[in-house]
Amino acid sequence: MELCLHQVRGRAAPLTVTIRQCTREEAETVYRLQNEVRAMMPNPELFMPDTLENIQSYLEHDLCLGAWDGERLGAYFILRYCGHSEHNYAAFMGIPEAEWECWANADSVIVHPDWRGNGLQRILLEDALPLLRPGIVGIGATVSPGNPYSLNNAKASGFEIVSRREMYGGHDRYLLAKHL
Repeated sequence: MELCLHQVRGRAAPLTVTIRQCTREEAETVYRLQNEVRAMMPNPELFMPDTLENIQSYLEHDLCLGAWDGERLGAYFILRYCGHSEHNYAAFMGIPEAEWECWANADSVIVHPDWRGNGLQRILLEDALPLLRPGIVGIGATVSPGNPYSLNNAKASGFEIVSRREMYGGHDRYLLAKHL
């Protein structure tokens, strides 16, 4: 799918990008963008990074959509199918274990600062919904209370705060759910 961004680096500058599924071979590109964006954050603890090995696995077994300008990746969204794993956010939302297979995790969304302000976080989520595995009835997500942009984007996309708890080794997070 092609999309026209209306601003680049905070200025009006139309740019046509392609939204498509990322492949396992592009894992290093996804990993580099994650680390580049995290390094620019005023508080890097707002986002918990993944390892290259995890990203490779997600690209092979889960769903990752990226926004591409030719060879440049400017944004991505990873959605994971955690099933009965303890990493499934459904486990923390009081959903019976028998239903965990019906939930997916909105694992991470990264948008390069140059491309912010175009609604890419919401667009990538909406574009992922038709690609979900059959039977998925909900999506869980986590957001740092110190990240109002991601929290507001999640709420605008239909996520609701379920609870606030420590996750990822003691980091304060909102746990959110979106029922489909």
